[in-house]
Amino acid sequence: MSTIEQTREVEGAGVSYALEVEGESLRELLEGAITHAHKDKDLLALNAVMLEGEGGYLTARATDRYRLIVGKIEVREGELTASLVSLTDIKRIVALAKEGKISNKVTFNRIGDLLTVSAGGNSLTLTIVEANYPTSFDDLLNKGEVTALDTIAFNPAFFSDYSKIVGKGVQVKVTFKGENMPITIGLVGDKVEWRALLMPMRFKD
Repeated sequence: MSTIEQTREVEGAGVSYALEVEGESLRELLEGAITHAHKDKDLLALNAVMLEGEGGYLTARATDRYRLIVGKIEVREGELTASLVSLTDIKRIVALAKEGKISNKVTFNRIGDLLTVSAGGNSLTLTIVEANYPTSFDDLLNKGEVTALDTIAFNPAFFSDYSKIVGKGVQVKVTFKGENMPITIGLVGDKVEWRALLMPMRFKD
């Protein structure tokens, strides 16, 4: 009996969902997502990554208010209800995924507000963050029509993170949707399907 099947058989324990993914795919997904999470721990909701598994995919979303990113990978089986995980704990999951290279399997089990992540015979249990978070970024990602601009300004420190996601020598497609409108960033991952936005900066006089 698989871990997913065992979890589903638990009765009266408040089990939400269980999900299984490939370790390397998960590592790429989370390492990309954390580049866009806010680094200030006092900003509880933004210093985190939202994970959700449904429809055959595990999706990770993060934003620091100046940019946002959505990535998704295929799952082996199972689902995971929307779970907001602190940046600190996401980094712990990345480390665990690296340890699971031999089996290349990572399992998520959520019971109530506790999320247990297991890989390669090791596991960690963390508490889900309770904070308001957008249910979707689709409205922002789909907003606006493609347009031509003479000039635009952006924070180069933010933009440089995209090279960390796709690697050196891989192109990044930039699409403009109007003055003071978010810039759509096209990223081609190895195992992850990405969508991203970057807010432009206002020119200083």
